[in-house]
Amino acid sequence: MKMEGTKKLFEDFPDISTANWKEKILSDLKGADYHKKLIWKSDEGIHVQPFYRQENQVSLDYLEHMGVLKKTGNAPNGWTICQDIFPEKELKEANKRIKVALKGGAQAIRIHLNDLPLLTLERLDSLLEGVPMGEAELIMKGYLGADAMYDQLTELATRRGVDHANLTGALGADPIGMMATSGIPIASLENIGNLVSKVRDNSPGMRVIDVDGALIHNAGSTLVEELAFALAMASDYLAILTSRGIDPQDVLQAMQLSLAAGPNYFMEVAKLRAARILFNSLVEAYGVKPDQGVITIHTTSSQWNMTLYDPYVNMLRGTTEAMSSILGGADLVSVLPFDHPYAKRSLFSDRIARNVQIILREEAYFDQVSDPASGSYYIENLTDSIGEVAWDLFREVETLGGFRKAFEMGWIQEKISASRDRKMERSASGRGHILGTNAFPDFNEMIAETLANSNVKEDSYSSPLTPLKPFRIASMFEEVRMETEKSEKRPRVLLFKYGNPAWMTARATFSGNLFACAGYEILDQPAFESIEEGIKTAKDQKAEIIVLCSSDDAYSDLAPKVFQELKEVSEIVVAGYPTDALEALRKAGLEHFIHMKCNLLETLKHFNKILL
Repeated sequence: MKMEGTKKLFEDFPDISTANWKEKILSDLKGADYHKKLIWKSDEGIHVQPFYRQENQVSLDYLEHMGVLKKTGNAPNGWTICQDIFPEKELKEANKRIKVALKGGAQAIRIHLNDLPLLTLERLDSLLEGVPMGEAELIMKGYLGADAMYDQLTELATRRGVDHANLTGALGADPIGMMATSGIPIASLENIGNLVSKVRDNSPGMRVIDVDGALIHNAGSTLVEELAFALAMASDYLAILTSRGIDPQDVLQAMQLSLAAGPNYFMEVAKLRAARILFNSLVEAYGVKPDQGVITIHTTSSQWNMTLYDPYVNMLRGTTEAMSSILGGADLVSVLPFDHPYAKRSLFSDRIARNVQIILREEAYFDQVSDPASGSYYIENLTDSIGEVAWDLFREVETLGGFRKAFEMGWIQEKISASRDRKMERSASGRGHILGTNAFPDFNEMIAETLANSNVKEDSYSSPLTPLKPFRIASMFEEVRMETEKSEKRPRVLLFKYGNPAWMTARATFSGNLFACAGYEILDQPAFESIEEGIKTAKDQKAEIIVLCSSDDAYSDLAPKVFQELKEVSEIVVAGYPTDALEALRKAGLEHFIHMKCNLLETLKHFNKILL
C-alpha cells in the first residue's frame, strides 16, 4: 500500500507527443486544410494555434517574473473596485451617487469632469460633501486644470483636517490624450513637470498623469495598437519630464496606464500581462531597476462594444470584461453602467456595475489566486506574441519622432481608421456578431423615446488635427433601426414556410433574424401545407415583405407562383441562393435573394430605402 501511495498520478499513461496530436487532428480533419480550419489569425496579425504544449514555454522564461511587476495588495490578486460618476451639471445628484457607491462597496471613485464648467473650491466642496478624503481613492478624469484641481483638493483636505500626505487617487493630467481627442496641438508641457514634483513631495499617494490607451481602443483600434500607442504616449511623457531633471522613478510613480477591456477574453488577459512587461522594458531604458518598473493599470469596460438596443446585454459584456481585467492583473477596475450609451445612467445601473466586481470577489473568489494566468500555455504564448507585435509597432512610432509627431502627421489616425474599417466591414457583413443588434435582436424593442430624453451629445467643432472619436460598432445598425422606428409605417415580414422541414426552419430563422435587425415586425406562421394556402394567408396578412423559406429544389415552382400572385402588394424575397434556378427566377421577375454571403447592413439599408 505504501508503494502505491508514492506512485505519481497518471504515470501509467504514455506521453503523447506534439506529432501524435497533430497526426490525430489531421486524421479527424479528413483532408481539410489544417491551417485554414484551425489556425486563427487575429486582427493584430497573430496566428493563434489550436493547441499549445509545455515545449512552447521554453523560450518564455521571462514570463515567470510577472509577479514582481504587480502592485502588492491585501489579497493574492487584489484589485480596487472603482465606480465611475458623470456629474455633468448636477453636483448634488453626483454627490449622492458617490456616497451611495462608497457605502455599496466601491473603494475608488472616478469622476468624469469633461462637461463641467470651471470647478471652484465651493463647487468641489459640494461635489465631495461627506466623502472621506484620505480614505477613498478619488480619481479625476478629463479636467483641463490638473494643477488647479490639486490645489483645491489640498485646500479642501486642510479645511477637513486631512493631511495632504494621506490623499490617494489620480489627478488625470493627460495633455497628450486631450490632443488626441480634441485635435488641438499641445501648447506646453511645462506645468505638468512642476505638478509631478509638487505632488511627489506633498501627496505621494496621488498619481498625476493618466496615459489613456482606452481612447485608442474606443476609436476602433486593435488591442496591439492600443498597447503600442499608449506606450508611445508614456514614452513622450518620460522623455519630456526626465529632460527637465525629474527622476524617471518619480515619473513612473506619477503615472497610471488606463486601458479598455474589450470582448476578446483571453487576448485581453494577455494584453494586460504584456503591458506590464513592455512598460517595464520602457522604463528600464531610463535607468529604472527591473524590479521597480511597476505601473498602475486601470481598466474600463469597452465603450466600443456597448449597444443601445437590448442594453441589458451590456451587463454580460461588462462582466466578461471585468473578469479578463482581473485575471490579467489590473490594479483598478471600472465597469461602466449598462445604460452608458444613453448617457442617462441611474443608481440602479451604478449598483449593477459595482456588484459585478463584488460578486467576482466575494462569491467567485477571483482575488484568492495570485497571478492566475501564469503557467497557462495558451495565455503565456498570447502574451509573448502580443508583446512582440506591440513592441515592434511602438518602435515604429518612435522612429517617426514619438506619439505627438506621429499624430500630427496623421499616421496614428490612419492606422486606427484602417482597423476600425475592418471591424465595421466584418460586422456589416454579419460575420461579426453583436448580440441583440445584428444577432438575435428583439424586434419589438423601441428606444426612440428613451433616446430623445437622454443626454447624448454630438461634437460639432472643427480642429487643426484629425481627432480620435469614440465609436460604437453597433451604431451603424442602430441608425438603420432608428430610421425604421421614426418612420410612419413599420414594415411587416411574413415568413412563408413550405416544403422540406429542415430547410424551411433554418431559412426562416435566418430571415427572421435578418429583418428583425432593422426593427421590422416578423410574422412567423406555421408551415403551409400547400402553396395556395400560403398565398391566401399572405394576402390576408398584407405584409410588406414575403420571405420564401424552402429548399433550393422547391423554388423553381414555388417562387414564380407566389411572385405572380403577390408582386403587386408585397416585396417577394427568396431565402437562399439557388444557383441552378437563379437565372429562371430572375427572368420570372424575382430580384431579392438573402443568404449568408450577402452584406447584412447593405441589405437592410436597401429594404429601408424601398419601404420607408
